[in-house]
Amino acid sequence: MRKISILLFGMIFLSLFVGIPINHNWSFVFQYEFIDFPMMLRLYDVSNREIISWIVVLLSHVGIISLPFFLKRVYFRKMLFYFPFFFLIGFLMLRMEFLFLLLPFLIVWLITLRTEKKIRN
Repeated sequence: MRKISILLFGMIFLSLFVGIPINHNWSFVFQYEFIDFPMMLRLYDVSNREIISWIVVLLSHVGIISLPFFLKRVYFRKMLFYFPFFFLIGFLMLRMEFLFLLLPFLIVWLITLRTEKKIRN
């Protein structure tokens, strides 16, 4: 379970703090999710599809952050699959460019799924 915990904290870290420098300023995934998009809601006409995608990203991100607290639950395996899956799908629908930034998150998620499967079997 220690390996899973370390991988989960890696996933949380990568889901929040992955970024890219743009014009000598860092732009992070969490900045877009929690700061920039709510500002866009107030200032611009945002489509319903984008709002639903953003809500999916927010809810699944809360689920990802809560994963370490559900390690010993029966439904942990489903949570480990569905929360990151919907997080990536939500960002795919919201801003496809962020999928490139979330590649390290995707890799750690796949390693976590494989490690969890080995531990359970």
